[in-house]
Amino acid sequence: MRAILLILFCLLANIPFVDAQKKGVLSPAKQEELMAEGMRYYTKGDYEEAILVWESMLPYVKQEAALYFYLAKSHVALAKPALALPHAKKANELSPYSLDYGLFYSELLMQERRFDEMIACLRQLSQYDESQPDVNLLLAQAYLFNEQGDLALEALEKANRWVGEYPEIIRTKQFILLKKKRLLDALNLGAQLMEQEEGETLFSWDQMDVAWELSQGDSLRAAYQRLSERFPSEGQIPLLLTHVFLQTKDFGAALGQLHAASEDRSLYPEMISQVALKVFELIDTKEKWSAALDVTQHFIQMYPEEPRFLAIRGDLQVSAQDFTSGLASYLQAARLGKSKLEVWARIIQLDFELNAIDSAIVHAQEALVLWPTHGFFHFQKGFGQYIKGDLKGSLVSLELAKSNLKSEDAWDVQLFSILGDVYQAQKRYRDSEKSFDYVLRKQPEDEHVLNNYSYYLSLRKERLEEAAAMSKKLVQKFPTNGTYLDTYAWVLYQQGFYTEALVYLELAVADKDPAGATVWEHLGDTLYQLKRIEDAVVAWKHAKKLVGENLILDKKIEMKRIIEN
Repeated sequence: MRAILLILFCLLANIPFVDAQKKGVLSPAKQEELMAEGMRYYTKGDYEEAILVWESMLPYVKQEAALYFYLAKSHVALAKPALALPHAKKANELSPYSLDYGLFYSELLMQERRFDEMIACLRQLSQYDESQPDVNLLLAQAYLFNEQGDLALEALEKANRWVGEYPEIIRTKQFILLKKKRLLDALNLGAQLMEQEEGETLFSWDQMDVAWELSQGDSLRAAYQRLSERFPSEGQIPLLLTHVFLQTKDFGAALGQLHAASEDRSLYPEMISQVALKVFELIDTKEKWSAALDVTQHFIQMYPEEPRFLAIRGDLQVSAQDFTSGLASYLQAARLGKSKLEVWARIIQLDFELNAIDSAIVHAQEALVLWPTHGFFHFQKGFGQYIKGDLKGSLVSLELAKSNLKSEDAWDVQLFSILGDVYQAQKRYRDSEKSFDYVLRKQPEDEHVLNNYSYYLSLRKERLEEAAAMSKKLVQKFPTNGTYLDTYAWVLYQQGFYTEALVYLELAVADKDPAGATVWEHLGDTLYQLKRIEDAVVAWKHAKKLVGENLILDKKIEMKRIIEN
């Protein structure tokens, strides 16, 4: 009985709260109790429990901005901004002039890139205090994202009255001015910053590219020269002046400014090297080339661990056709261990230029240690192996190149062209045809593929009409090319058109480049089919002189007839 009374007492004690729920209200005391309970969870970092408590209040407490604000903050703490945003919006609507609520809501809107709503929220806040720095700094960001530079500057000026000309604010103003191509105004702000803050530069480094491109005209030249007098050790100024002189193609003045800029060790070597390459585009005499090389040597001495300038020296040497010295400079740059992929590509290219095929293969393998999935290096290695006659190794490398080929790569035609030859040598004829077909879809006039494809088909006695069409296209375009004439003739031979084949073979052996053994052997075979046996033997003997030891030719000459392979 006593237990029953206790249960009834507990039930009766909860009647007011139940009644309140039914009526859709919570007593002020209960609201305060639940809010405090949620805050205890919130301060301990137990955001999920806090959310459960506060969400239980939502059906009964609809006008309490703080409730929505802390619900939003809890969702943000759990990295769920999408769930936070509606609560932050509600808090802002209930208390539109609360700085905390408005700024928090605005920052969430910025994350979602909802800049128009962000601007509306902040402008409402600014009605309460239009000089509030936090509001105006956020407004400036929103205007910047909306490409409203003038309004962004206006907001920064309002914030400036309270927070002063902080470097971050000046840099932001410069960013806006540069976007609006107001370089002189941006320069003045940079000079102001350098005067008030020791160690600051004219521009931040991420602004220098834009400032450099805008550096044109006499007014900018005069402004930079005045700044040079005020800040003689600031390397950004002569670096920017180089572009002024580049616009007038004054190579000597641009080179002098580049040299002066390099004396400032705080400058990024990367930017100096980029500007140097622009200046060197004006080289059109041996004297300018020599001056550029001298300045590059100066850079190498100043930055001995920087591979860029060694690579630039290599570029200069290659431009003067000194491939051996250029290769040495590129290798020196590469051996520093920080060189770019392009340097290795130049090294391998020069290996091929110098016919150093073994070196090309070795250097391609070195590059693949650094960039194992870079298809072009697999291709270069495979091409070198192909030239050396290592068809098995070449096939492995070329297929790796194919598997790492990207849609934007421009060497795909070269790759499939060589793959077609390698597949043919490996008797993978269908793969060879697919490779050649790929090339012809992209480049229908590709000479290498038209010639080899048609010749391989003739050897296999397959699709002879298509082979004839391909090889005839080449003969019509290059009527004196012995190789193309021989291919077309051999396709005609396989079709049984011996008289026509003879015409093209006689043209082939008359080519200014001496015909090879294969052409003379083809001539002999064709003469034999036309019953001109003695003439055939003469042609075979000529082929024998060119090819050396050859059992098939020996038998043809001895037996005076064609011997099938």
